[in-house]
Amino acid sequence: MKLNSYPFKCMEVLGNEVKHSIIEALKEKPMTVRELCDTLQKEQSLVSHALQSLRECSFVDFEQKGKEREYYLKSGIFTEKQNKPLFEILEEHAALNCKHKPKEEKKTCYINKRGFV
Repeated sequence: MKLNSYPFKCMEVLGNEVKHSIIEALKEKPMTVRELCDTLQKEQSLVSHALQSLRECSFVDFEQKGKEREYYLKSGIFTEKQNKPLFEILEEHAALNCKHKPKEEKKTCYINKRGFV
């Protein structure tokens, strides 16, 4: 079975403490970057970078509210009950939401001394 690298990218993103804290905070209610910084007691640049990664994996998105962006959980994997294995959930999420689809892999053939591949 060939492994899709996108579920693992999702796991890498979710394995970060700041990103995990942002997800937990957004479970309560949508928040602006300023509100997230105050809630998490983290610097704005750190929160903004974490939100960018979460957006790339389609875990969060935002609505423009005047001059500020209000972030919310986009993916239901954090709020809906799932009766599936974790990898299956992440594979489905990546298939539906991943903005960076894999390029087709180039197949390289190697011929040994006997001419076999």
